[in-house]
Amino acid sequence: MNKSRPNKITFRLSDSELQDLRSRVKKSGFNEQQFLTRAVFSKKMIEKDTLHQLLVELRREGVNLNQIARACNSGNATLETERINQSITKLEKLWQFLRQ
Repeated sequence: MNKSRPNKITFRLSDSELQDLRSRVKKSGFNEQQFLTRAVFSKKMIEKDTLHQLLVELRREGVNLNQIARACNSGNATLETERINQSITKLEKLWQFLRQ
């Protein structure tokens, strides 16, 4: 038993998933424990509630973009410049958050 890591966790994989995991471990140069530990702890996870909020905001921006497109198609493009810039700014912020 490893004294610095006394806890053990198991999970199930299909044959193809196991083969893929072993292939990735082999290519990485790490052993399975090192590979899985790095895979789990080296990336930031987005919490489910945060992801839901992001999806709601993306839907809002989609609706807003549809309204802008409708207004532009009806000849009101000059009035929509500010809304277009606001949408671009919001979408850029959402994109940057997702990239973290």
